[in-house]
Amino acid sequence: MALVPVSGQTAEQIFAAQKYTQEKIASNMFSALNKCHEKKMLPTTKLPGVTIQKLWSYAFENNTPFMGRYHESRRETNLVVGPWEYAADRGSGYRVVSLTTLVEVPRSGTPTPLNEAHRFAYIVTPEKKLLLVLHISSNTPEVPAGGTFRTEAILEFTADTAESDCSVTIFGNCKKMSLAFAAIQYIATPRAIREMTAAYKAMIEMLSKELCNGQITVIPASNEGDSTAAEAGGTVADSAADGSGGSQQEMAFQGFLLLLALLVTLVLLLSLSSLRSLARYSRVIAEGPAHRGPPATAAFPSSVGEDESLMYAAQESQLQSLRTRWLDQRTTITNLERSLSHYWWYNAFLTIAMVSLFAKVFFFS
Repeated sequence: MALVPVSGQTAEQIFAAQKYTQEKIASNMFSALNKCHEKKMLPTTKLPGVTIQKLWSYAFENNTPFMGRYHESRRETNLVVGPWEYAADRGSGYRVVSLTTLVEVPRSGTPTPLNEAHRFAYIVTPEKKLLLVLHISSNTPEVPAGGTFRTEAILEFTADTAESDCSVTIFGNCKKMSLAFAAIQYIATPRAIREMTAAYKAMIEMLSKELCNGQITVIPASNEGDSTAAEAGGTVADSAADGSGGSQQEMAFQGFLLLLALLVTLVLLLSLSSLRSLARYSRVIAEGPAHRGPPATAAFPSSVGEDESLMYAAQESQLQSLRTRWLDQRTTITNLERSLSHYWWYNAFLTIAMVSLFAKVFFFS
């Protein structure tokens, strides 16, 4: 069934207005498109001889054999592809997909359920070109910490006209579903992007073989522009997530800040423990024998042996020696305590910094 492009609206506006009637799909499963564009998984690749409508009918329309072959090639089973819920203008829609996939966690080759939510928007851009945006959000709830985030892929198919060859660009993202994801995002996000890149690279390879009479060459995109695909007959090259350089740097910086915050917290705890011990010893020494009661020898009968008397005498001598040393250094200790009392502003600064870092990592990352 033919798609109809929508004029005068952006894909983001269409997605924001979508109403989901199925229980397995909701708007909070998807991130904003601009956030998903931070990580480019596959650069712009031209599909010779393939229009947007031809590609949709072949690969993504209801009951297409291609989806079964693609997932079978990835050793994925129990595939259930729900029908599209099209909008009245046939310029947008959504559906749900479920299957059993193989994951590397907790061990390699572990089968686990995978739930996907698909939505699309087909628009005419301000430049009068056609743009089909396919947004796929998925999660593996039975994987450890799998319920704390969702992986997202944005497939953008562009063409000058309805009869022109289309090009595809694929972006990736991880959407945080709970605060617990902040603790693992520096490990989970790169791994998820790497696995999605391999999966969608395999999809483009299959499409090129079946629709373009051979393979195509994917040239890694530069930081400033997209790349184009070579003519049919080449090979699909590995492409890094080149569009994610800035995001990876930001993620590394956030990880560094989190590590620094943990280090500062540990140092503060150890410092407070040392200060408490020092204060306790200082108080014992300052009190002196007058606050410890009568001499130890008075508390024992005269029958105490010579060894015990010598031990008590040595203890008293040591305490007296420590008290003498404390009195000699009392002025220095007093000055140090006075200096430490002025460090309230430092504690306030650390508190503000920790609260700001906590908010950044757990709420605005």
